Amino acid sequence: MTKKILSALLAVMLVLSLASFAVSADDELAFYVEEGATGNGSEDEPFGTIDEAILALGGKDGTIYVYGAYDVSTFKAPAWKGMVTITGASSDAILTTKKSAGAVFNGDVTFKDILVELGEHSHINPAGTKMICDFGEDVELKYMVHLPGIGNFIAEDSYTELLSGKYATVYLGGGYTTSYANGVEGDVTLVVDGATISSLRLSADSFKADHTGISVGGNMNLVINSGTVNQITTKSNFPTDPEIMGALNIIFNNGNKAPKTFTYPEETVAGGIYVIYSEEGGKIMPTSDIGVFEVISDSETKVAKIDGELVYNGTVELAPGETEVEWVAGQQPEKPVEEEKTEIKLTIGKAEITTNGEAKALDVPAQIIDSRTMVPLRAIFEALGASVEWDDATKTVTSVKGDTTVKLTIGQASINVNGADKALDVPAQIVDSRTLVPVRAIAESFGCEVGWDDPTKTVTITK
Repeated sequence: MTKKILSALLAVMLVLSLASFAVSADDELAFYVEEGATGNGSEDEPFGTIDEAILALGGKDGTIYVYGAYDVSTFKAPAWKGMVTITGASSDAILTTKKSAGAVFNGDVTFKDILVELGEHSHINPAGTKMICDFGEDVELKYMVHLPGIGNFIAEDSYTELLSGKYATVYLGGGYTTSYANGVEGDVTLVVDGATISSLRLSADSFKADHTGISVGGNMNLVINSGTVNQITTKSNFPTDPEIMGALNIIFNNGNKAPKTFTYPEETVAGGIYVIYSEEGGKIMPTSDIGVFEVISDSETKVAKIDGELVYNGTVELAPGETEVEWVAGQQPEKPVEEEKTEIKLTIGKAEITTNGEAKALDVPAQIIDSRTMVPLRAIFEALGASVEWDDATKTVTSVKGDTTVKLTIGQASINVNGADKALDVPAQIVDSRTLVPVRAIAESFGCEVGWDDPTKTVTITK
């Protein structure tokens, strides 16, 4: 018994210890790692592995600070939730790999301001997840990056941004798969926004005769906003072009041009090939729909000009082939003001009404009368943002919101909306000197949605 109590106390102390250092000065969840250490993840007593830090994050966004050199050759932490940022705790922090090793990151990851030294023929790979690479301008990855992943895998989609650093070879068709049954069910997207890439291959990496490409169920998107890409090609040892069920979208924004070596697969793309050249002044971005692109101006006084037609911010449908986009003087239309959503909750027997999380006391709680939820008249109308007028002579309440006028009379089994009567199962009535009205009829008269949670006996009104 004593041992059990002691173990429980130690476990509680460990949790409290983790909680005490896991939050940094800006309230961000953070842990520290130094290869081979045996600490608890604090700045002074770091974890020995990145795997421990990811586990400690518990599926939440957070930052892992790395001391010194850390070998990610065999890093294959189980899949995680949340965005994990891996950065250097000091300027000499560096991620390394052994020769021919492959580091696989099974969750969303951001690399920020940390050195990298890849061993000969080694590679860094996501697993059909989100990967943001901002290692630093002077960091050079001398070998491979496989997107959307390595080996035989199936993922929902893949998204990668290369924001800084130099990359020898990037494969947008993955690597070392042995069946076209592997790949991504949705879109594969690579955005180059500041990085330098020597060779960007739209095919899959391979070194064996049984290596194939991957299947992409959606679109394959390559977007170059800034930086340098020296060649875009499908050249490989074996025929490993991806099978793309959607479109192949290659977009050069901000006046970027195609490199001298520029080839892409054609026979294996079902949805057509779209090559877009957009001058400075805005961006064209892909969507999940074939042939549909998002138009984003850098200024309210610039609009896109495509095939002689002005195109405003929003989406545009283009034909396969090459498209030139200019940005010319013009006024973007004003965006419509979206009405702020309101959520109102009342619980049977509870004398309060909650509007967008803010509770207010009621004299009379919501209650069920003849199988209908009845609520205090003035409270519900005011929560809906409607006016309330009471005619004592006729016992009639009139409420106005926008172009909708609602009238109810005590004891009368009908509601009048803009002059039209509608029958009620239960009329408005006075209970404990307060007027109660049927909540569903009132809310729906003003165009609101009404939901009911039976276990908690709670009605939710959304407008």
